[in-house]
Amino acid sequence: MTLAQIFRLALRQLDEDPADISDFEDLFFVYANQGYQIALKEYYKPRETMTLVTDKNGNAVIEGLDLVRIIALKDANGREIGYEISTDGTYIHTNRRKERLTAVGIVVYPEMESASDVPNLPQHAHAALADYICYRYLSKGNLAKQSRAQFFQNSFYQQMRGIAPQASGSVTGYKNLYETTEANYWG
Repeated sequence: MTLAQIFRLALRQLDEDPADISDFEDLFFVYANQGYQIALKEYYKPRETMTLVTDKNGNAVIEGLDLVRIIALKDANGREIGYEISTDGTYIHTNRRKERLTAVGIVVYPEMESASDVPNLPQHAHAALADYICYRYLSKGNLAKQSRAQFFQNSFYQQMRGIAPQASGSVTGYKNLYETTEANYWG
């Protein structure tokens, strides 16, 4: 669904005339983007692979990459590399000098700015953004509206719980593997 379709759905759910979209559009953009960021950061957790290049000190700039968290950092041979993130979060430090490294990280996507934008979420979760818009819009009203808002809030979070994070179900690390699986390698 495009953002315009999500807005029309929200208006129908609010029993408003879809022709009056211009009265609601600015506010709906704010609410839709708030719900979108919640969906991305807390539920969908999209992953991307990127190349980082270290300098002569072993530092690689990560500022401006929209990274939430680095999951793995590997060298050209596919071996995992240890790293630490600077206190200001602008670069990572490794023991590798002037190398190309591959990072897999959880990212966030920029806010939607146009009515033709499509949320970068699974298709079945797009309607949840309309629920979030309704929830936020009604929550500032009287007691009856706040009661309706609660329904839309619950619907939004129920649909969010149905989103599987990217790479869910895969093993992304081996720390305490045998303890976790109760497998006993040594006998």
